[in-house]
Amino acid sequence: MAEKELVVCDECGSLFFKDSSQIMGLCPECAHILYDYPNCPHHFQNGRCVNCYCDGSKSEYIKKQIQ
Repeated sequence: MAEKELVVCDECGSLFFKDSSQIMGLCPECAHILYDYPNCPHHFQNGRCVNCYCDGSKSEYIKKQIQ
């Protein structure tokens, strides 16, 4: 099985699997909150989602958007 490519989200700074998001440079969570793209069905184990590898980080801007 090939290794999945990890990239850093431009918004929250979390590592995530590049192919798990529809927007280049944003993790699925940030893409969902900012642009209403489908979110990952997160399942966290050891502090990371096993589906997209995000760690649940949120930027200050994102925190304000979800309040």
